Amino acid sequence: MTSRGASAPQSVCLFGTYNSQHTVTRILRHACAAAEISVVECHRPLWQHTRDKTRAYFSPTSLFRLAVRYLQIGASLAREWRRQRAPAPVALVGFNGQLDVLLLRWLAGRRYPIVLAPLVTITETLVDDRRQFPPRSLRATLVRQLDRLSLQSATRVVIDTEAHRRYLHSQLAIDPEHTVTWYLGTDVAAFPSRPLGSRARSDCRVLFYGQFLPLHGIETIVRAAERLRDQPRITFRIIGAGPERAACLALARQLRLDSVEFIEWVRYERLADELADADIVLGIFGTSAKAQMVIPNKVYQAASVGCAIISADSPAIREVFVDGETIRLTPAGNAAALAEAIRGLAADQAQRERMARHAQTLMHDRFSPAQQGDRLVTVFADALAAAQ
Repeated sequence: MTSRGASAPQSVCLFGTYNSQHTVTRILRHACAAAEISVVECHRPLWQHTRDKTRAYFSPTSLFRLAVRYLQIGASLAREWRRQRAPAPVALVGFNGQLDVLLLRWLAGRRYPIVLAPLVTITETLVDDRRQFPPRSLRATLVRQLDRLSLQSATRVVIDTEAHRRYLHSQLAIDPEHTVTWYLGTDVAAFPSRPLGSRARSDCRVLFYGQFLPLHGIETIVRAAERLRDQPRITFRIIGAGPERAACLALARQLRLDSVEFIEWVRYERLADELADADIVLGIFGTSAKAQMVIPNKVYQAASVGCAIISADSPAIREVFVDGETIRLTPAGNAAALAEAIRGLAADQAQRERMARHAQTLMHDRFSPAQQGDRLVTVFADALAAAQ
């Protein structure tokens, strides 16, 4: 049970077009439940209908269709909000909620407390990382304006790292006092701690899962596998889909990497089993600005299950994890350094088990649902006070 101040709400309205099955949505629900805050949903699905958002998804024609669809769904959301008559004293708008917070601000008025938890900005995703829109293009300018307006419209903005808070201040002129860092942790229902022990096989399995995006730097993983072709007992399993998958598959075929297995997708509920079966789990290795500001969900998930983890070094990841203790860090985009880190851990079972144990302890000590709920209570209470 979590502590509750006098100003903390008894309920919160989860509002918008969010993906109800997204990891962030799940984590927020668990935290609210642990804090004994009931969640009232005012929801119409939109973004979860498309899993892999390719370049065509962001074409002018597609964006126009999405805008029309959002207007239709937004009207339905507005009717539901008015029917429920502000169903909770504070609203929570989650991942992909930039348009939702603008709609809710119009519906609820200037003084209604809204907490926006966007995870990332559209600018860093579409302009900085995926480069869907050229930085000086009209669409990039419009995206920045949408980010800035939506963040300013919320009473408080929950962001996932201090590095991200600094980005919001330097790139979008968002007052740091307007934001709060809430490290995500993990969905403990789907990624519970598991007993640590040696895997009953002779090979060393290296696992990556996620979308094939620049953020993840999967080409670096493939290049690292090439450097480890002299180590036949080290095998790679790469799970996921996305815009860069075809290029990575072609590269692996060109390099004749029999040690790399590509699997298109695995259900969310099965990922913990994949983690438990791996000897080493890989985080992200992209070189974009976004990669320096995020802690990937998969790193928290692997730590919770109890895995040895390697990921790219960044200011963000050092806010929570310690190199050599709870994770092994390598320079972003450096296949040679990644290969050497994998080689070293593959040869040292004791070190893998020690890192896995420390990572699991970190998750237990800092990121239980009760602790996450306590932090979220503070955010809601602050938003309520700021709105008065």
